[in-house]
Amino acid sequence: MQGFTLTLKEVRDVADGTRLFIFDKPEGYTFTAGQYVALEVPKIEGIEIDKRGLIRSLSISSAPCESELYFSMRRSMSSFKQVCWAMTPGMTVVITKAVGFFTVLKEDNRPIVFLVGGIGITPVRSILKQAEYEKSQRSFTLLYANRFTKDATFDEEIQNIALDHLRYVTVLSKSTDACAKENDERGYICADILKKYIEDIPNCLYYIVGSPYFSEAIEKMLVDLGVSKENRHMDPFTGIQATTVEEGK
Repeated sequence: MQGFTLTLKEVRDVADGTRLFIFDKPEGYTFTAGQYVALEVPKIEGIEIDKRGLIRSLSISSAPCESELYFSMRRSMSSFKQVCWAMTPGMTVVITKAVGFFTVLKEDNRPIVFLVGGIGITPVRSILKQAEYEKSQRSFTLLYANRFTKDATFDEEIQNIALDHLRYVTVLSKSTDACAKENDERGYICADILKKYIEDIPNCLYYIVGSPYFSEAIEKMLVDLGVSKENRHMDPFTGIQATTVEEGK
């Protein structure tokens, strides 16, 4: 695959079974917050390559304003993920130019609602960090679905993003802990939860990202609530297989 060669600088665990890979950013490499790339990892001796190969489409987790490129993913037994977990600083990968339309239009100032499951948080982190850098006064609401708090990627970082009009709501499907006093729910993202946090549901812009099952359920909910197709934006989320039934698995 032809493209840009990146050198791995650092690896961090950012949630249970979830890892952040930090690469140098090539000079002149540009993208818009929310976009994705095709990323190819090298062959590593001892890891058998499966039929899906060593290339995946991955959202960029970092914001354009940041000096490095971030990619984050949950562990699995695929050969691609095995290679990623075996990589050490100094090793290289290849990426394409950034593409995709899961981006925010600055000329449309309507409130934005992110409906996110699991590792789907990656492009949302990019968008929110760029908004923080630009000191955006726009209204953002993030409803983030996971099984447990430990599964919530970038949880602490998102809590500390300095945006005047950001509400971050955690929605945990398996946790038996009592809810916090504010912005914490149990179960799944549903119409009742959305109505609790969003006043004018049909006239907000919705950004949906998660497994195929998650996205389909959320889109149906929005359609039933009268949200037009023009106000619904979905990330293709090609990095996860359609066999995933529940966020966080």
